[in-house]
Amino acid sequence: TVTAKNISVNGVAHLAGSIDNPRLWSAETPNLYQLEVRLKLGDAVVHTIHQKFGFRTIELRPGQGLFVNGHRVFLKGFARHSFWPDSGRTVSKQISIEDINLIKEMNGNAVRSSHYPPDSHFLDACDELGMYVFDELTGWQANYDTDIGRKLVKERVEHDANHPSVIFWDNGNEGGFNFDL
Repeated sequence: TVTAKNISVNGVAHLAGSIDNPRLWSAETPNLYQLEVRLKLGDAVVHTIHQKFGFRTIELRPGQGLFVNGHRVFLKGFARHSFWPDSGRTVSKQISIEDINLIKEMNGNAVRSSHYPPDSHFLDACDELGMYVFDELTGWQANYDTDIGRKLVKERVEHDANHPSVIFWDNGNEGGFNFDL
């Protein structure tokens, strides 16, 4: 438990803590922790946030490949579009879970969120079920210019930074990419 007291209305609080010998997250062992942050006004809780997170390391070793938590990993993946016959681009967490389970049944361990950022419930399910994710920002037919792209990349990384399933952020596909980003 970490407590920050007497923060002004427009103030900033920095919370810090540590976990000794955390259980590491990987697609094979999707160990997660949960953080709860409560904002109180006096004794009344006025806002609560819950977020799951995990601990893992990602390394790209030249000539050797990808390593997660020091273990070499071979990615076997799929490009996924958020689409369902009955609801179009509106998908649910249950559909995300079904998609991940189908990928795992086909011996996959990775997914690229083709052409657009994934739904939060999809990343939550990847964290919980164990799936490596390429979190894609790009549009369909063209790359973002540098000014807009920097803002979007920053937002995407900040939004999904605590998802251990995200091992790469994509910036580009068929329509091109911007090396400045």
